[in-house]
Amino acid sequence: MTLFQLFIGFLLLISWVIRPLLYKPIAEYFPAKQSATFTSFWLVFSLILTYPILGHFLQFNGNNALFSPYILISVYKGVALFYFVTLQQIINKKSLSSSVFLSFIAMALGSLVNNLFFAENLGITKVFCICGFGILGILFLYKGDAKRLSHKDIFFFFIATIIMASFSISDHIAIPKVGWYAHLLVSSIIMCLSCFLYKISRLAFKMVFKDKRTILAGVFYAVTEFLVIYASINILPVSIVALFLRLSVPIVMIISALRYKEQNLKNQLIFGILAILLALPIIL
Repeated sequence: MTLFQLFIGFLLLISWVIRPLLYKPIAEYFPAKQSATFTSFWLVFSLILTYPILGHFLQFNGNNALFSPYILISVYKGVALFYFVTLQQIINKKSLSSSVFLSFIAMALGSLVNNLFFAENLGITKVFCICGFGILGILFLYKGDAKRLSHKDIFFFFIATIIMASFSISDHIAIPKVGWYAHLLVSSIIMCLSCFLYKISRLAFKMVFKDKRTILAGVFYAVTEFLVIYASINILPVSIVALFLRLSVPIVMIISALRYKEQNLKNQLIFGILAILLALPIIL
């Protein structure tokens, strides 16, 4: 790995540490659905802004990707993203650690489904690690910071985990058929439309432009989303990108212990390190 690749990997790591920390105060002071509103708006705005440069990616394998039947998977992801951001913010309000830790369980669940139904061909070691995540997830609910969640929040935790797992499945199917740009464009537009369909208040849309916290979080989300995509396509193997992103979780859990008094440093470190150790064979 070159120094430039290491720099990009470090940039990905830092950005994924900062992102949930920007969303935490928003979760505490604003309704969860408003986070889906400003997130989707800034994603769509960034896609419109970059369309003159990236619009040619809509032509994929000689066809307009928007007319492919596989684009319906992107439509699904857009609706699912609306629910995921909303549920994750509900969890984030109570436990920042839980809102990021669920990504490990989702990764394992998504890998298992891809292996069983979409010929990902995981080895016995990876399957063993996936089972380990199931056990670790249960322990996190009883011994980790998730034990502070209410029964309703735990239900949201499971639903958010399942939705996030479905993202890796939908990406696995759709991107080879329609390309990353069409997939991101359609899912972002549908996510934004979902906010209108669920009658998000006018105040929520005004907040996109007026509140400094939501502007910063939304712009940062959009920029880092493009950074991950660009790094995955042009700079680093997808598995290495995934590794750098997952390495951010233990750091966020340590910060949440120190800043938000979520559990204690030892507890957060144990769960974070165990999750990384189980993730390594799956990612690499």
